Amino acid sequence: MKNNKIITLLIFISCSIFSFGAEENNKNIFPIFGEEAIAKGYKLPKPMGINFVYVDMEQNVDINKIELSKLYFNKINLDPILKKDFNFSIDAKKAKSINKNKIVRADLWIFPFLNVYGIFGQTKGYSKTKVDINIAAKNPFFNFLLKPILSKVPKDMDFTLNYDGITYGMGTTLVTGYRNFFFIGDLNYTKTSLDIIEGEISALVLSPKIGYNFTFYKLPISIWFGGMYQDITQTLKGNIADVIKLPVPITGKFEIDESSSSNWNKIIGLRTEFYETIETTLEFGYGDRKSMTLALGYRF
Repeated sequence: MKNNKIITLLIFISCSIFSFGAEENNKNIFPIFGEEAIAKGYKLPKPMGINFVYVDMEQNVDINKIELSKLYFNKINLDPILKKDFNFSIDAKKAKSINKNKIVRADLWIFPFLNVYGIFGQTKGYSKTKVDINIAAKNPFFNFLLKPILSKVPKDMDFTLNYDGITYGMGTTLVTGYRNFFFIGDLNYTKTSLDIIEGEISALVLSPKIGYNFTFYKLPISIWFGGMYQDITQTLKGNIADVIKLPVPITGKFEIDESSSSNWNKIIGLRTEFYETIETTLEFGYGDRKSMTLALGYRF
């Protein structure tokens, strides 16, 4: 129900923007001050566009918190026993996160230097880490008696969370330039509502880029390099039995808070245009965060 409301809202906003973007004589009123910019020699893209975007991203994330609760051994509630009589902890510091995104992006040039856009799509991915479970009785005598059992608590276990969800958000792009050189500052905020496990992913992304426009065999091409800042937080919850197989009949819940290990990485990209209406974009991220972005769009 929540996702249906989001889809309806985005469709309504898109239709409102597109219908407002043209007068009765089909002359675009956007971008505002577009005629003045053209008179000064600037070549502007068509004001509205829709892009189909695929993003493949891999990065390391920090485990800020990992907790287990509602633990049962068969039908025995272990929570009060662990809190009262045992020192119980879980060690997990680093994880690897891999996401694949399929996104629709609709945008509008409000001014020649200002673009706004909305994002809607699907995210699939997983987070994988190594987990150590540490448990010891507070009473030294009991700890000695239980040592043969406690020593069998698994170490260095693979803890993998697979997730799937709907991604939505908004962003804005500022552009300026001198002759064939240009500078772009892009900022967007997205959220991903997860379907398979409880939780959500929120991401704030900032991308400053500097680039150059040129023509190759009458084909307009833009190339750029820059950086990407991502502040990503993930809170993931679910059933332990769904993500890890224990050698003993223990069930319960888990909660994990993750964030980006490194906020910045480098990017390099290329864009080309066909007949002023079809555009393609290819961008690579490298460094501590690796990514590939491929987009195909139509402008009108």
